[in-house]
Amino acid sequence: MPISELTTLGLILLCGALGGCVTSGGSDTAADGIDRAIAGEPTFMQQTYMTMDKRCRQVKRPTAVLTRKPQHGSVRMLTRKAKAVYGPGPYEHCDGKVGNALAFEYTSAPDYRGRDSFEVRVRYSDGEIRHGRYEVDVR
Repeated sequence: MPISELTTLGLILLCGALGGCVTSGGSDTAADGIDRAIAGEPTFMQQTYMTMDKRCRQVKRPTAVLTRKPQHGSVRMLTRKAKAVYGPGPYEHCDGKVGNALAFEYTSAPDYRGRDSFEVRVRYSDGEIRHGRYEVDVR
């Protein structure tokens, strides 16, 4: 899911320093940064997480825990191919490289329409912790 410019800059700097990055998963995302889902259908969220070394080789995929469950659905944590997004810094040459990323698949209750959200805590193999919040518009 897209995030604010200031947050993006902070993530780019952090990714450049540590080799972990927030990646692009390719789901349907509204202009306001909210992922869209069809009621009852599994939908991958846009934001995923991965780590590469300086030679752009896959490093152990991050792990996560759900820190706040969605009120109107469920979430599964899966591995999915995604493109690395590092930006300026020592890992910039890895931008666009495809690797296995930690992805989140949201499924709403079949009869639910409206907004839902959930939160996660992501842990990289080097011990780095990140927090993610997902907003979903269920149609």
